[in-house]
Amino acid sequence: MSVTLASDRLRIELARRAWGQAELSRAAGLSAPTVRAALSGRPIAPRTLRRIALALASVPPLAAVDSILPAQPGQRR
Repeated sequence: MSVTLASDRLRIELARRAWGQAELSRAAGLSAPTVRAALSGRPIAPRTLRRIALALASVPPLAAVDSILPAQPGQRR
């Protein structure tokens, strides 16, 4: 079984933390090609999704970043 992430949403979450692919790779303990696959919308393993989610949850978004990123559909500011 595999899952496909909303790669645009993942990119926003990286931007909210001022992270690039390398930072996510390190924080999640994943290889660079695996992170690239997730960011390109290719299917990933559920355990990879879990590692990405835990890495993002471990570092809160930077203060005020949301005020300079574009609003997402259905999101209120």
